[in-house]
Amino acid sequence: MENYSILIPSYTVGPEAYKKVPEYCKTYGRTAVVIGGTKAMAAARDKLLAATQGSEITILDFVHYGTECTFGTAKILERHPSVQKADMIFAVGGGKAVDTAKLVALDLDKPYFSFPTIASNCAASSSLAIVYNEDGSFCEFVHFLNSARHIFIDTGIIANSPIQYLWAGIGDTYAKYYEVSVSAKGEHLEHYKAAGVSLSRMCIDTMMDHGEQALKDNRAGIPSYDLEQVALTIIVTTGWVSMLVARDHTMDYNGGVAHAFFYGLCSLPNFTEDENRLHGVVVAFGVLMLLVIDGRKEECEALKAFNRKVNLPTKLSDIGVTVEDVAKAAPEMVKDADLEHYPYRVTEEMLVEAARYLDTEE
Repeated sequence: MENYSILIPSYTVGPEAYKKVPEYCKTYGRTAVVIGGTKAMAAARDKLLAATQGSEITILDFVHYGTECTFGTAKILERHPSVQKADMIFAVGGGKAVDTAKLVALDLDKPYFSFPTIASNCAASSSLAIVYNEDGSFCEFVHFLNSARHIFIDTGIIANSPIQYLWAGIGDTYAKYYEVSVSAKGEHLEHYKAAGVSLSRMCIDTMMDHGEQALKDNRAGIPSYDLEQVALTIIVTTGWVSMLVARDHTMDYNGGVAHAFFYGLCSLPNFTEDENRLHGVVVAFGVLMLLVIDGRKEECEALKAFNRKVNLPTKLSDIGVTVEDVAKAAPEMVKDADLEHYPYRVTEEMLVEAARYLDTEE
């Protein structure tokens, strides 16, 4: 057996999480540049400046990342004087902003720290960037050897973020359990992969136990225990699972039908993300597809009952898609990289039949 190391990012969570910035960052340098979205940086700016005031860390600049995570956007940021001068990068915001900052950090060989301002995905903790083309279509996945040096999760900021991101994050997170457990079915797993598969169970259990209340608390702007547990699972647990089950990237257990469903639909000219088609929302319906295809219709019904509680989709019309749309996108779905490692071959016919079944179920 080869020698290997497992590097899992640490985190600080709470309404005053940013106060720990000097403690965790000073080892890596004295200057930082913040890269993020406009709204995200506005939400985090005062707390970041207060946390670093009088410390050994100086924030040189706040730089807007752009609108999409593309290679071109990253190259533009890499030429920014403050980015070049800074010892480290603070990635602030949601998935696309954080992933863009990761690309910059990778190319410039600078350490980066993540500051998620919404709880919608695991970009802040994962060692992966999802890169898009200039037109917004999916381009490719970029894997990193290292993830963020530390994650700072301010639950006060997340509690006051738009609720649709937490809503979508719940769907994207419970998909991790279903996709990982199916992809690893029947495998003899090394310790770290087995740990990742076992840990993935939290991705559904926490959503079931705390998801409904977390959404209520997000709507009220309350950084509650329930909201904290859901945010940690969305941001951290899924990232840990992702890295554990795909450490060497040659045998990736992360993917499955749910994400192939989403990326396949993205190939349709009339399919664009809106508030009802956020990534995690569509993926949530993709999990129902996964369960039907995997012959687990009773589990599918149980998940549909949870989806109704939190207003996630239970039928195709909830995401503005028809069976005919699924049939058109099915050739792209079956070619998606998320299905490269799966215990059986998923066919176009299986996808269309699952969509038809769900379209006729009450």
